[in-house]
Amino acid sequence: MFRRILVTVDGSPTSMRGLKAALDLALDQRASLDVLHIVDDMAITPALSVGYAPANYIESILQSLRDGGRKILAKAEALARDRGVEARPLLVETRGQTVAHAILQQARKQKSDVIVLGTHGRRGIRRILLGSDAETVVRESPVPVLLVRGVASPRRATPSKAAGSKTAARR
Repeated sequence: MFRRILVTVDGSPTSMRGLKAALDLALDQRASLDVLHIVDDMAITPALSVGYAPANYIESILQSLRDGGRKILAKAEALARDRGVEARPLLVETRGQTVAHAILQQARKQKSDVIVLGTHGRRGIRRILLGSDAETVVRESPVPVLLVRGVASPRRATPSKAAGSKTAARR
């Protein structure tokens, strides 16, 4: 039985699906819900590689990310309240660590029984280039992890598959 559920939100449709699954689980288990938004300070690093950036400029970007995170958490809290679940918002900065490790650190700190993550399900080169925070969390988590897939976009058929489907349809 789960007593403490940790769910991450980033404002994307995929994370909203994860939040809804976490709310269902919290209702079913009569569990408390910690809603986590992570400000990834490493995300601004590529933008800074073009040259010098004053410290106040960097701080203004981080403050904007924090403000956006608070808005995302407020929406998540309102959704939880509408569903009858008490949610505790958590805004955390990565401080040089990966997003996955920030999630794991919060799961330990909050004594979470389960982690719920919306996942984009990237494959191939996109996964290699972008990495997979969800994969790292699953691999290193001491507690169960519930992955909630985003809405799958329709795959484009390759020419040979498209031709084969036309042939099969004519039979």
